Amino acid sequence: MLLAAVCALAPAARGQDAGQDVDTGADATQATDLATVRVIGKRPPADPFGFRNPVEAEATVFSRSWDEPPSLEEIGMRGGIVQIGINKALELTAKGIRKLPGWQNQIVGAQARPPPLDQAQLDRAIRLHDERMSPRAGPELPR
Repeated sequence: MLLAAVCALAPAARGQDAGQDVDTGADATQATDLATVRVIGKRPPADPFGFRNPVEAEATVFSRSWDEPPSLEEIGMRGGIVQIGINKALELTAKGIRKLPGWQNQIVGAQARPPPLDQAQLDRAIRLHDERMSPRAGPELPR
């Protein structure tokens, strides 16, 4: 019953709003350009009696690993609580998969490849390069 009353009143409210827009339509089309305003604020002077800690403490083990729960704004920016739950479940699943026996890291260390030429081919390439660069060879051949 309440749902029916809300549905019946919603189109009437929209009709009243539309009627108000039609009356002020001529005035709303004219836009006014305002001059640029530059705001320059002054910082308050430092409190001479305020406490200034002379010790700069570094982060501890606890503060580095501490993860503050997200605020409502952060939850909204991350796609909502459902999306955060899905991401957390995927993270825990990946962590569990890495603990399975036989799991190997996908990162493989660098390995040197064998030289592209064997010793005979390398000697021939050096000989041909020296012949091409010698002054009695004449004009240099195109590469």
